[in-house]
Amino acid sequence: MNIKSQQLKFYLALVFVCLCDLPVFPSSVAQSKATKTGESTGTWAVTATTFKLVGEKEAKNVKLNWMQRKDTDLYKIYRDGELIGETKGGTYDDYDLKVDKTFTYHVEAFKDGKKIGTAISQQATTFIPVGEVEVYDNLNGKYISKGSTNKPQGMKIGNLYYSYKMENTEKNVNGQSLKGWMASESYSPTGLDGSWSAPRELAFYPKVNFEGIAFRHNPKTGKVVLSAHYEDEGGYSAAKIYLAQITPKGKLEVGTMERPLGHESRDQSLFIDDDNTAYLLSATNMNSDINIYKLDNSWTKPVSLVNTICKGLHRETPAIIKKEGEYYFFSSKASGWYPSQTVYTSTTNLGGEWTLMREIGNNSTFDAQFNRISMVGTSCGVWSYHWGAQREHQTPEGNFPRISIAAFNQGYASMDYYRYLEFSDKHGIIPVQNGKNLTLNMPVTSTVTGAKGVKADCVTDGVSLESSAFFQKNSNTATGTPYILIVDMQKNARISEINLSTRLVNGSEAAYKYTIEGSVDGKSYKMLVDGKQNWQVGFIISNIEDLTPYRYLRLRVYGVVNVHKNNSAMWADGIYEFAAFGTPQ
Repeated sequence: MNIKSQQLKFYLALVFVCLCDLPVFPSSVAQSKATKTGESTGTWAVTATTFKLVGEKEAKNVKLNWMQRKDTDLYKIYRDGELIGETKGGTYDDYDLKVDKTFTYHVEAFKDGKKIGTAISQQATTFIPVGEVEVYDNLNGKYISKGSTNKPQGMKIGNLYYSYKMENTEKNVNGQSLKGWMASESYSPTGLDGSWSAPRELAFYPKVNFEGIAFRHNPKTGKVVLSAHYEDEGGYSAAKIYLAQITPKGKLEVGTMERPLGHESRDQSLFIDDDNTAYLLSATNMNSDINIYKLDNSWTKPVSLVNTICKGLHRETPAIIKKEGEYYFFSSKASGWYPSQTVYTSTTNLGGEWTLMREIGNNSTFDAQFNRISMVGTSCGVWSYHWGAQREHQTPEGNFPRISIAAFNQGYASMDYYRYLEFSDKHGIIPVQNGKNLTLNMPVTSTVTGAKGVKADCVTDGVSLESSAFFQKNSNTATGTPYILIVDMQKNARISEINLSTRLVNGSEAAYKYTIEGSVDGKSYKMLVDGKQNWQVGFIISNIEDLTPYRYLRLRVYGVVNVHKNNSAMWADGIYEFAAFGTPQ
């Protein structure tokens, strides 16, 4: 990816961090390509996440996820040892539970009626949220309701709050106007608006470029560490790391402004372990590999190369989070402004062996690119960016972060999309689903046969990873003929939202021309979504305003069009998942 695209992504990501109004300072950018994934040998576990439904006051539902096994044709789900459901996919929702109670879940795998495995269990606790929340809409990146504006911002160090910036600006130097990057500091006794000091310049670097800028407080030294990817102006071959420490109200001291231990470094981030040891994650070898370096106690100088991972996989936006003794490395692949599948790998030893890359979330990261992962209270949020304003066909919502919820269990990680998120000082992030999943495991019929023998019911199995089964019409079907999938929800339901996950071929992204209709009797249908002019790719979220309860939903696919060339791309046809949410009648 060229330097201009990288800079633009950094600017926009920095703006998004501010819009999220969260006390998180890092931001990063993208640059790389493709990956290989595989099913890991090792533990097989289930994750359990407590969530709300729209309109409910209690968080009394639990979403379960587990890695699908190739040797399995059926999964049985247990709560506190009691069988509660079966599925062929890798997810299950357990609704309307007792509040303020902890439940234990596990899953058993079966093949031809014989049990062949039991997943490591996990607990989930229901609760009644208390206190003020900020409600975030994942459809458009806007807050429906904001909390108090009287919350302190910035880093609290001692008795003061500090805010740091690294901005591209112009400065007069010896009578000459120069463009460059300026680091500055402001402080406040309260952290509230209107109380901040005027920015104080810490350093100015003319004729250079910085990317992936982040500020972290080092509690051992009491100083603030500034990290970034450094490049010479107009170039992309310097491939250096910039690490400096700032004494609050004092000076900036550069620790490193060179290639770490002689290795080129581009996309990068810092990871701070439980013992306060800092590590630099760095894309190297022309972005083919990821190096992990241990830093000194000041966090500004690499002292040793701990490991090289993701060799030859061209990963970008490297990030590590640690949960219960396990390290999880997340990254995305380069896909311009278009979405891509997020993958992760895990280990118990940064310098040891890591699992094979595993997919997480869905094939398009819910129409976004993974950017960062961090804890908010006891919950874990994943920030990915929907770059809609930069695409060939701009999306109505433009650019914004789409936030997912991640869960972990002994090396396995899952990530889910929820329409709304409640940010709470007490509870962290509370996910809110836009109704019950009405289509999960429901029967599907098709007017055409599927390619490669894939049956239409794969679109309601709850799984939409890049490697998952997708429905594609058989090549024997007449050219230009629309095909239809009909989902029978088994009972009438008021539908709030429909999500459509479609196939992506990076570089040849395709938009699906479609309609979705509802019916009570399976004979007379009414239009719910007219997507014949659709240009969105990968993951489409549709609000449903019709209050009529329906039992049947009909998806009609008219064609698949390459968004770059505007020509037919039926070879890229593929429906991963069709999910409707709402209230059963």
